[in-house]
Amino acid sequence: MGDAAGIGPEIIIKALAHKSVYSMCQPIVIGSPAILQDACQFISVDAPPLKFNIIKTPMQASATHGTIDVLDISSLSPDEICRGTIDVRAGGAAVKAIEVAAQLAMRGELDAITTAPICKAAINRAGLPYSGHTEMLAAFTNTPDVVMMLCTPEALDGHPRKSRDPSEVARSRSSGWGASADHRDGVLPTPSTIPAVTFVTNHIALADVPKHLSIPRIVNVIGITQQVLIRCGISEPRLAVAGLNPHAGEDGMFGEEEVHFIRPAIAQAQTQQGTIDGPLPADALFVKANQGKWHAVIAMYHDQGNIPIKLLGFGKLVNVTLGLPIIRTSVDHGTAFDIVGKGIASESSLVAALNCASRLAN
Repeated sequence: MGDAAGIGPEIIIKALAHKSVYSMCQPIVIGSPAILQDACQFISVDAPPLKFNIIKTPMQASATHGTIDVLDISSLSPDEICRGTIDVRAGGAAVKAIEVAAQLAMRGELDAITTAPICKAAINRAGLPYSGHTEMLAAFTNTPDVVMMLCTPEALDGHPRKSRDPSEVARSRSSGWGASADHRDGVLPTPSTIPAVTFVTNHIALADVPKHLSIPRIVNVIGITQQVLIRCGISEPRLAVAGLNPHAGEDGMFGEEEVHFIRPAIAQAQTQQGTIDGPLPADALFVKANQGKWHAVIAMYHDQGNIPIKLLGFGKLVNVTLGLPIIRTSVDHGTAFDIVGKGIASESSLVAALNCASRLAN
């Protein structure tokens, strides 16, 4: 259910109001029925009323559009939290829901997990030592090496990606996007050439990134990225590895991480299936990646990959945790405390995450 004080509950209700979601999966919400019922006030007044089926096991789910199956694991009520703020109770409840979901998936009772956004500060104030979903799920599944990926569901569908001329990309944006209903609603459609992005480091301070780079870690991220693309039907994945420093270090002029870690890691990984280019300057790399040159980009740190990929496809992207023994997808945004309760939060990324989880499970 995500953080109960954020937009998680309302985007869940909005997403499950779509009949199309039930054609791709059998959704079960793990969390507080009272919080979810309260969030119904944020869906369109023209939408038919939703029913709730409170269950104790996944086998009791009805999987019927119009009825939301809720696995009741929290007694948290709307009166106990303050929407749009960092709330310790909401943070603790979010972690409990994720832990239960991971346990059910590990036992094979769920095919995949899709998570709503959490508030890391609320979790830490609740005394829980997790810096994000990725680290939490690694702990719950006893998985030492996990990798965060941001992508569109289409990036994993195995279809060949063709490089497009930059002028052709510009024409498609100025004409096709401007005429779309999604654009009029303020949501840009995602071009099919948006690459997947995986990360060598995740939720750590920027100053700590260099000390967390190593040849084995970079090789592992490259390998896991290649493996998931191959499993999704891309037989010869093309990867680009970003440098850490401006201009990929300029042969040590602006930093030596490329020389000591990134370049040797790429050389070691070249024996694996597919092609690997790099280290490349991140600014130019993402321009070419959006033209279809690579299936995936390996970023060295959080914002290096998140800023460009979210500029290209925010609202349509999915966060996938690679390396786990279970399937986990999530939205591409946070709790959005500033718009909680206004009824304007978009469910588009959550629907995309459910779609991606269904594709991976199948």
